[in-house]
Amino acid sequence: RVKYGDIAVLARTNDHVEQIAQALRERQLPMKMTLQGLLTTAEVTLAKSCLRRVADRADTLASAEIRALADDAQPEQWLEDRLRWLEEKNEDIAWGEDDHPIIQRLGELRDESALRSPVEIVARVLNEVDIRRIVAAWGPDDIRAAQRQKNLDAFLDLAVEYEKHAASHHDPGTLTGFLLWLEHPSSPDLDLQPVLTSGDAVHVLTYHRAKGLEWPVVICTDFDYRETRLPVWDTRIELKADFDIDAPLANRQLRYWPNVFGNRKSGLPALDEIVESEEGQRCEEGRLAEQRRLAYVGMTRARDRLVLALPSKIAALGPGKGMWMESFMQPFAIPADDSDTTTLPNGITIPTRVEIIDAEQAQQRARPYRPSWFEPRDRHPQTRRFVQPSSLPPVAAEIGQVIDFGERVPLLGKEMTDVGNGLHAVIAAEFVNPLSEQEGIARAKRILVGHRVDGYLSADGALAAAWRFRKFLEQRFAPLAHQVEVPIHHELGDGRAVRGAVDLLAETDSGWLIIDHKSSPQRKSTWQDEALKHSGQLDAYRKALEAAGRKVAGCYIHFAITGGMVEVEFS
Repeated sequence: RVKYGDIAVLARTNDHVEQIAQALRERQLPMKMTLQGLLTTAEVTLAKSCLRRVADRADTLASAEIRALADDAQPEQWLEDRLRWLEEKNEDIAWGEDDHPIIQRLGELRDESALRSPVEIVARVLNEVDIRRIVAAWGPDDIRAAQRQKNLDAFLDLAVEYEKHAASHHDPGTLTGFLLWLEHPSSPDLDLQPVLTSGDAVHVLTYHRAKGLEWPVVICTDFDYRETRLPVWDTRIELKADFDIDAPLANRQLRYWPNVFGNRKSGLPALDEIVESEEGQRCEEGRLAEQRRLAYVGMTRARDRLVLALPSKIAALGPGKGMWMESFMQPFAIPADDSDTTTLPNGITIPTRVEIIDAEQAQQRARPYRPSWFEPRDRHPQTRRFVQPSSLPPVAAEIGQVIDFGERVPLLGKEMTDVGNGLHAVIAAEFVNPLSEQEGIARAKRILVGHRVDGYLSADGALAAAWRFRKFLEQRFAPLAHQVEVPIHHELGDGRAVRGAVDLLAETDSGWLIIDHKSSPQRKSTWQDEALKHSGQLDAYRKALEAAGRKVAGCYIHFAITGGMVEVEFS
């Protein structure tokens, strides 16, 4: 039996190829042909409207398009609602945010969009705003519904391409930039709808692209095609002497006659003389010869069966003047209606058949379409698998010892996050590998430069803070050993796990001291309040060490900038 993949349909122009492919798709027949117009399909238009609404809550045109496409709302409906909203205008609520579920959800996504890439935003809009379910319900059949989903996938791929484009041009990738990029695609290929199937499907292509290929069944169309451009106006290469294989480009010249008559083709004696001249006739013969060659290419692509798709008038009366078929028309080209065979000029007889197809007969009956979809469920916020100790809220704790052991380290500027990272690194380096004062200052400077905070904190000040802290620790607790930046991983039993690193663990005779450095420049009078704010972090460290079998002797916050330590006690 003939399968879809055994059939090729050939057309003269790319536009006609697309028309045939669209007709096959409408009749639910699988075909291998990418169609233009991805960005103008209804499903992608809805997706773009949602993205515009995320980018700008005042985009009322996007809101109207969402209502029209998602709800099948007529202009009278959404326009009436728009007028009502204008009458009751509330500056705090944009149009649709109070009563439309999709626009409400887009408003929530807008709050997150500043921290997400264009690909993330597009993915969330497609998958969390119910767009896929809405377009699946449009149908009108299984194949078209599947194509709509494929088009949305291709739209997401465009977001990926945009991010690559922005990166290659050293531009920031933003949602607004993506929407502007879609208005002016850099390549026509970006507007192609994807092929729905790569398996058993009809091949649709032009005669030129069919060269060198073969199929069991080939359907040739467009033999009634008329070339409107006169060949005399084409650029031509003329050979002025015999061809020389040793100098193939010799004795050649380019000839071009500009068309000074525009689109007028009749009532012009000068034009008639040009067309009927020896040069004009030679150009016409060249055109007919090219048409015959192209027809030969198409009609010899068939291995077993060749089908000529012709208007019934041509089948009955023959081709009209100027039609493509006229260039190769022979008495045997169209089989007779009442004959089952045709005899070719070489004496071979082949089976043939003529069938007149009624246009209504060719219409395929629509199949019932009953889309199925998972029932929508309420969104549940996902708890984070890994928890940073510094993000944990305070727990029940009390202040123990408050120890003041130094002067404030001078600071320039307020970049405390980066300053804290640089100061942490200087203290850790001093505990791991103590150096002389000169070498220590040089190393501290390299560390601060690496953290880009050398303009906010001097190397002398950072090293002084590390030295005084180490000296106090040795005098007060006489630690047996110390460990810096100790990683921890502690399962909480509710599916979450605490992951982090303890700034310093000091081993003493009575157990381990947990010390966390803080670079807060606040006054010493705020130490106790600041320490209690981080009680959840210290408690997480404490429980992790105890779970590992280590005895905890105390938990401390070290205020490295202002020079002191505060003990936090847990019941």
